[in-house]
Amino acid sequence: MKIKLPTRFLLFFFTACFSFFINVIQAQSALGCDGKRYVQDIFTDTTQFKGLQFGSNKTASSANTPLYMDVVQPKGDTLSKRPLIILAFGGGFVQGQRSDLLNICQLFAKKGYVCATIDYRLYNFANGIPDSNKISPTIVGAIHDMKASIRYFRKDAKNGNTFKIDTNNIIVGGVSAGAITAMHVGHLDSTDVVPQWLRDVIKNEGGFEGNSGNPGFSSSVKAVLSLSGGLYQKEYIDKDDVPFMAYHGNKDDVVPFGYGLNVYRFYTDGDSSCNAQARKLGIRSSLVTVQGGGHSDIYDPTGRFVLNLIDFFNKSTLFLKQVVCAETITLPTQDIDNQAIKIYPNPASDEMRISFDKNSFSAVNTEGYQVTVYDALGRQVLNSGKQFGETFDIQKSSIGRGFFIAHIAVGNNNTPIIRKIVFE
Repeated sequence: MKIKLPTRFLLFFFTACFSFFINVIQAQSALGCDGKRYVQDIFTDTTQFKGLQFGSNKTASSANTPLYMDVVQPKGDTLSKRPLIILAFGGGFVQGQRSDLLNICQLFAKKGYVCATIDYRLYNFANGIPDSNKISPTIVGAIHDMKASIRYFRKDAKNGNTFKIDTNNIIVGGVSAGAITAMHVGHLDSTDVVPQWLRDVIKNEGGFEGNSGNPGFSSSVKAVLSLSGGLYQKEYIDKDDVPFMAYHGNKDDVVPFGYGLNVYRFYTDGDSSCNAQARKLGIRSSLVTVQGGGHSDIYDPTGRFVLNLIDFFNKSTLFLKQVVCAETITLPTQDIDNQAIKIYPNPASDEMRISFDKNSFSAVNTEGYQVTVYDALGRQVLNSGKQFGETFDIQKSSIGRGFFIAHIAVGNNNTPIIRKIVFE
């Protein structure tokens, strides 16, 4: 039996749908979701605010220690509300400083984010060599300090919004100890099953929220970036938790890749175990595994894992854009055959050629491609613009001598093929 809907109902239905899609488009426009922002460098310069105090708390010596952060934002940005990334440095909770991640903040700011790199309290060696018992209050304190920084921005948003933050899009991340801190901020809460000894530590340090500043505001986040991090227990990840993206070497002997002993000799779940737990629960997550990578060597900008690091950064920008713009999170594998591109000679003395196989790479003819080359410091030294030929030549006289990274993007592909090139 056919069912005929009244004309008035159809008119109402299509009007409602139209209004819904208009609202979605307007919301995405307000967030700057134009397909370029958050994945491309749409700003060439940044503005920095250094030494901004966001909180304070006692240390092991009971001294009240101020907590500072440096904030980087895109220069000349007119968007009224921007997503925020808060990063924490690495160093085993015993060393490091917020300036360690300032360069990463600048990279994100050029894509349209506001980015803060924060202080957190470190272990005091006056208490002896740290072990699992001694380091635990410091780790909990770091979690509290990051939460205070999140609350700072939400408090500021209620009082003028100095940095034009969209408080619905706050992302946390870090490297090593900073990643562990961020993962716990994103996933550990009072509803989790926590061992009594750890619950006692949390209580002694000020509860799950801590007392590092800016009480009365939420410390919730939208997503997490974990670089060589993990959780004390992967079970802290619940079915309604936030998505995360991770980068980890599978030979890490400091923070375990999966489940294992960390440097302080207690068992924890690294990014691999956390990713498996998230996938099991339907949490959107992604892991870039560095095969053969350790704890520190995977961050060497001139080392053998530099392409892995660039791959992670490219995928993380796509991941964060999908989070901010409320898109379905899909991190596509490269749909372009690496074998369809040849670069020779490499190393080269004067000239290097990029060659495309038309039979397996027909997109070159229809969509074109673009070659972008960066030096060892991440500075762009060549941008080919749109090209359509079967070959493209790079001259040593144009970019100089040394080690470079070539990005080859075909059509609208968001995951360019990346190759290391050398001019002798």
